[in-house]
Amino acid sequence: MTETLILPIDIPTLALSRGMMQMMFGGLLLYIGSRHADGQGARWWAAGFLLNGLSLFVFPIQVPEAWEQPRAIVNHLSLGASSICLLCGFWRFGRQPFLPWLLGLLVVIPLTSIIVFELLWPIARWRVLLTASSQAIFLAAVQFSLGRPRRPELAVIARRMRAVVVVFLLVHIWSYGSLADVLPMTARLEVDYHRSIYSVASLLFMLSLAVGCLALQFALLAARNADLARVDWLTGLLNRRGFFHAAARGPKGRPQTPGGSLIAIDIDHFKQINDRHGHAAGDCVLQQLAELLRAHARPGQLLARLGGEEFCLLDPVQDVEAACRQAEALRAACVQSSADGQTPAYTLSVGVHAWQAGQSLERSLALADDALYAAKRAGRNRVVRSDDLRDGGGDGVGGVEQAPDAR
Repeated sequence: MTETLILPIDIPTLALSRGMMQMMFGGLLLYIGSRHADGQGARWWAAGFLLNGLSLFVFPIQVPEAWEQPRAIVNHLSLGASSICLLCGFWRFGRQPFLPWLLGLLVVIPLTSIIVFELLWPIARWRVLLTASSQAIFLAAVQFSLGRPRRPELAVIARRMRAVVVVFLLVHIWSYGSLADVLPMTARLEVDYHRSIYSVASLLFMLSLAVGCLALQFALLAARNADLARVDWLTGLLNRRGFFHAAARGPKGRPQTPGGSLIAIDIDHFKQINDRHGHAAGDCVLQQLAELLRAHARPGQLLARLGGEEFCLLDPVQDVEAACRQAEALRAACVQSSADGQTPAYTLSVGVHAWQAGQSLERSLALADDALYAAKRAGRNRVVRSDDLRDGGGDGVGGVEQAPDAR
């Protein structure tokens, strides 16, 4: 009968390789964290990987017997500090509250193992097991933190990292359980093979964890860039692309269904404001109107600058009557705010439309625009409902021809 040959692994060389790899990833994360304003999580991760690499470098070093205790102390404490930094990185990255009691536990456990089972009553087995228990607590805390990603775009990466953490946690318990003779199944393996399996598993886990941290950071940067592409740089409101994207997602990421109301807003004679007062004054007018929109908006409403001097407000539940009252309040507030002399005086033409079932958002926005242009034809500085256009009434706009410069 042929025996299966398992080649032994050089544990010290593997530990040095792991240490070098983790320090390399730590330096890369430190660089990323220093380059971006939202890189505090990456900086914590960098410190964690660097400290973990330090503990691995210390582990295989052959030292005189007098230096055995200092080496063990550095190894255990740097491993505990690494766990704290990595966990703080996940909390900072996910904008989650810090738990001081948990951090204290990760400090106290390895410190206790050193004091009690290294200095007072030297028992290597219990020293290692106690420190290993803090690692199990750290892995469970990381698993919980990854279960609450700060953005939907990060959910897939977080789920895969959670799977890796669970697998390594099981390997961790299996490995150290054998040391305490808790899991009989592990007693069937030779000690060298046992250490080799755990060392390889640790290498793969730390590699996966480092790559996962990098993936989270890059995915966050990509999501931030996508956000910037959907926001108007001057007013801070959504632009046309961001408006349609947010409307398509709806509340909490669900598809938006027709209903509620659309308010289309346009500044009257905006070109004349730019020509008479300069483009800087025109920018001030746009920014002031954006602030008025924010002040009059209700929770759940979408605000956008669709282009030029045209703005839009979408409410998924508000009926058209309430929308008309809101539009009129906004128009009146605009007239009043223009009287302060800080910005050129301006007025608004507003069109209101009820977003009905069976209508696309594009079609509803076009009907709100029709009502807006009807307000301009009727003399500007007023609110017109799209229903009035279909009924042929409303401020006598039905038979008035549009002027060449309707804006």
